Amino acid sequence: MVIPGKKVKLRPKEWGDVQHDYEWSRDPELARLDATLPVSLTLAEYISGYGEELRRPSQGRYRFAIETLDGQHIGNCMYYDLSEVNKQAELGILIGDRAFWDKGYGSEAICLLLGYIFRTTNVQKVFLHTLDWNIRAQHGFRKCGFVIEGYRQRDGFNFILMEVTRQQWEEKESQFSASLESSPGGDNSGQPQGK
Repeated sequence: MVIPGKKVKLRPKEWGDVQHDYEWSRDPELARLDATLPVSLTLAEYISGYGEELRRPSQGRYRFAIETLDGQHIGNCMYYDLSEVNKQAELGILIGDRAFWDKGYGSEAICLLLGYIFRTTNVQKVFLHTLDWNIRAQHGFRKCGFVIEGYRQRDGFNFILMEVTRQQWEEKESQFSASLESSPGGDNSGQPQGK
């Protein structure tokens, strides 16, 4: 299953992603954008856990690779903590390849993922947490319809809670598509991975 867009496509995670994912997980700047520390595992240790996640994915967690149209793996996105009771899920994204920052790739990936979530699940709300100082990521999320709903503190970090409802998405989906085509920059999307 591939979810195609105009700049990127989303596809399920696979073994071929492990090297990029390992490098990105060890990158101090990307870890800072995720309010975490770089991974200190060896490649062998990382591969062991990676293989387990591919073989037995966590319940309620759906991971996708973000690729350019010519097949270059540039990042990952996911939705997780899917709640059938509350009809909500949390979204996370990482554009690991800096050559694709601030060019609209992250925003398009988010919009593609939102469209997929709202078409294939009964989720009524998608939310995320982003660091309060990550203005570029917030701008990218706003382009996809997310609005600020609150503020959180966790582990010494200040986060902004943003969300978009199914109704908001359905009312604005065509506008989001048009804005992605006309506005190439403005998202860092090195954040969040669900913090």
